[in-house]
Amino acid sequence: MNDLTPMQAACWFGRDANSVFLGGVSAHLYTEFNTRTLDLRQLEWALQRLYREHAILRMILCQDGQANIQEIPNTPSPILEIEDLKELTEQAKQERLLQKRNEWTHQRLELNRGQVIRFSASLIDLDRFRLHIDSDMIAVDPSSFRLIMEDLARFYFDIESEFTNVPSFFDWHAALKNHSEYRKLSTRDRQWWQARLKDIAPAPSLPFIKDASNAAQSHCLHERLSLSELTSIETLARQNTLTLSSLFVGVFAFTLDQFIQDSQFRLNVPTFWRAPVLAETDRCVGDFANFLLLNINKAKHRSLASFTQEIASKMVHLLEHSHYSGVNILRDLSRHHGSTQIAPVVFTAALDLSGGKLFSEKVTQAFGSMDWSISQGPQVALDAQVVRIDNGVLINWDIRLDALELHWVNQVFTTFVKTLKALCHTPDLFDHDCNTLLDTIDGKNSSTHQENQQQTPKEEPLSAIQQAYLLGRTNLLPLGGVAMQEFREYKGHFSLPILRERLNSLIKKHDSLRTYICPDKLTQTVHEKAVANLIEVDLSEMSAQAASVYMDNYRARYTHALFDLDLPPWNITAFKVADEQLVVFARFDALILDGRAIATIMNELFASEDIHSEPLVLEQDEPENDVPREAAREYWCTKLSDIKLAPQIPWRKPLESINDAKFERLNITLDKKVYRQFYKLSAKRGLFKNTAIMSVILEILAYWSKDQFIYTALPVLPLYSGALANRSTFIAVTWEHNQLDLTGKAKHLQNDIHEGLQYLSFSGVDIARQLVEQCDAKPILPVVITNGLSWPTPPKDQTMQLASGLTQTPQIAMDIRFTKQEEGGLIFSIDYVIDALEATAVMSLLEALKTAIHDIVNTQEFHFDASNYLIDRQKKSPGSDKSLPHDDNQTMQDQISRVYSDVIGIQGSKQLDKDTNFMSMGLKPQHFKRIMSSLNDTFSLKMSVKDIIKCRNINEVEHLLNKSI
Repeated sequence: MNDLTPMQAACWFGRDANSVFLGGVSAHLYTEFNTRTLDLRQLEWALQRLYREHAILRMILCQDGQANIQEIPNTPSPILEIEDLKELTEQAKQERLLQKRNEWTHQRLELNRGQVIRFSASLIDLDRFRLHIDSDMIAVDPSSFRLIMEDLARFYFDIESEFTNVPSFFDWHAALKNHSEYRKLSTRDRQWWQARLKDIAPAPSLPFIKDASNAAQSHCLHERLSLSELTSIETLARQNTLTLSSLFVGVFAFTLDQFIQDSQFRLNVPTFWRAPVLAETDRCVGDFANFLLLNINKAKHRSLASFTQEIASKMVHLLEHSHYSGVNILRDLSRHHGSTQIAPVVFTAALDLSGGKLFSEKVTQAFGSMDWSISQGPQVALDAQVVRIDNGVLINWDIRLDALELHWVNQVFTTFVKTLKALCHTPDLFDHDCNTLLDTIDGKNSSTHQENQQQTPKEEPLSAIQQAYLLGRTNLLPLGGVAMQEFREYKGHFSLPILRERLNSLIKKHDSLRTYICPDKLTQTVHEKAVANLIEVDLSEMSAQAASVYMDNYRARYTHALFDLDLPPWNITAFKVADEQLVVFARFDALILDGRAIATIMNELFASEDIHSEPLVLEQDEPENDVPREAAREYWCTKLSDIKLAPQIPWRKPLESINDAKFERLNITLDKKVYRQFYKLSAKRGLFKNTAIMSVILEILAYWSKDQFIYTALPVLPLYSGALANRSTFIAVTWEHNQLDLTGKAKHLQNDIHEGLQYLSFSGVDIARQLVEQCDAKPILPVVITNGLSWPTPPKDQTMQLASGLTQTPQIAMDIRFTKQEEGGLIFSIDYVIDALEATAVMSLLEALKTAIHDIVNTQEFHFDASNYLIDRQKKSPGSDKSLPHDDNQTMQDQISRVYSDVIGIQGSKQLDKDTNFMSMGLKPQHFKRIMSSLNDTFSLKMSVKDIIKCRNINEVEHLLNKSI
């Protein structure tokens, strides 16, 4: 049995999704080689020989973190997996290859079964093969992967090739630990690093995704520098007395600095030095990886040359003190700060390789070109690599899309590549002022900015409802923490260049898309400069499944995100997916646009014919209301005087207890034939379409309510012509479930709505305030019925069609919407707060609406019995009336802390914090048995290693013990 190195142990811990930041993945490298010829039997023989010569390929990693090397079996099992795709269509082949790439990118090899590397050959055509290789870095680090490929090519061409024995990796590791000179260097470097812990810069402040998915999703961006560009940049490096690697690190650090707000930050720089403590160490396969923590501080440098030269000097000093593991440095740093420390940005420069390039000609002859590679690693959000290849330099960035937005990384990546290419063609830029370097590369100057600064747009005050929307963004009121905004998703075929051009025209045409909101002054201003809030995300190289997962995760965040009011509050995000399809997410804040205006803009954006770009001139303002405000106030006070309680819908939990509202949408569709019969029948009774529909909704809601009574808000949008904006307000209507004629109640509702529209000088916000005072309850109008029959719908010939949507509103628990389809059907949508209503209850409500209308049509009577429809009454949230237990058992926590501190070897009287990650304090696999034994003795239990292996901190151990006792 063999102990793991600190790096191997860190990778092993990282396989547990709960153990570390961005965990749940193996540290592994997946590559693809494409070739025209491949002898599968010859490759299998070569693999068998490879496994015999390199013992690490036969490693088994036990559950307790100990490594064991298997003996060579007398009858070995086949190693190469073969997948025949030749009979598939070309499209099916590509879909399967992308699917396989996604599967292998995210797999975790079964180390406990001896699977440390995996090989597969895809037979695409008679003369097209793809070799897939996935290697776990616990056994095969990137430097060892080069050796694996060289030896595999050697055995592929000559299975009997002579091969000098190489030392086992674990023999090398044992020799290293016992080497007196190395131990002295390790002690020296440990002291050197520990004396500088206070000076190590913080991790870069990356824009990590909040509430990210627990499922890892990796993706890579890649670009190449040509041979001539490489030659130019090598010349630039020599002229400045720099190594090529230092120059690339400098440009990378400079680029990242432009996109974060840190005065200084640290980079994770891997090294793969092999201490020559045994003969033939340079041919040994294993995990020799280490990393250095490089401080980056650009503030005092005027030029990229000066900045890069300082980095090169720092790297020399760090390499002199690299005998102490980077994993141990992070552990010491965590102890120093009292919290887990990470280094999530990695930069690897493989430019000074022995042999000059990544693989020899022999590897290329055997297996073709390596056309794809991607790596994963726990605690790594961005792994940037540059490597020398035959025809230049490969730039490859591996990113965790569950941690960082692809469009943000793409901006950084594009800037990095653009800066490198600019230096290749204009070397003098290396000495240019850092502060204006990117503007110079982009050909920008400051005159445009100065012109814009001279413009003074006119400020106008926000309306009462706009101010209410701003208040709803906060958590000062229940059902808050959300913006009043609408999300729409479109799918189809559309040209991205046309989308860009069309959007720019719309921004010039509609003032609302150039409107800025000032929450401090409570004002809005329209700027002349058009800013396109467009994000483009290219997912075309992903498998359909991977692209779908990415968009699902993006949608979950996007729909609930609050706009940064430094820009006009709207956004279009366009995803380019396979088969030239486009998926577009659109989001607009009601601070600038109402529902009808949003639908109009989206139809203009995707119209079959081009739009006119002239600004839309306001023809007439919203009609003025002649009723004085005081008269309107008296009307609404009298109208709503009988309301004494908030709506008695059977909510899952009290609405006042819900602080952060999270919305979902459910829909149901009414067939156009049924809908047509319904509104014709209603018209014969003197009812408008919207009145008839709302009567059905209100009757069912009233029946569902505990007191058989309901009142709701009805958004109203006076007809207007002119500039698109948000001109909506709302009124309130009441309804009682009783034995009175439904037609009569519907006509009464119709009159109420018409009458209410005459008293809009007392706004919806005023009505809400009146009801709050009257009922002493918040939220007071949690149910909304929205009539979208007048909203424009996409024409049938439009290539982009509406696929889904979601609307959220502060202090609203349920928004029931009805809109028409282009082909004539009716869609009921309910946007609801998931803490307030269960999905089953919402769906049963939708089914009741549909069934009621069917019953009206079938009987040809405007009547239905709501008691016939089963509406889910919902269950109270489990434990909603119970308080969560507090961490008050200090005695148990002290005992747990003492056990872990004693085993790990933490000196001093300071106890571990209950949330501190054990791994950051130095927990290793070999500690588990002692910890298990000590915990069992202390608490008189019989737990196994398996029970405690997933506990990350004292809190989790305490929870486990409480369950076990």
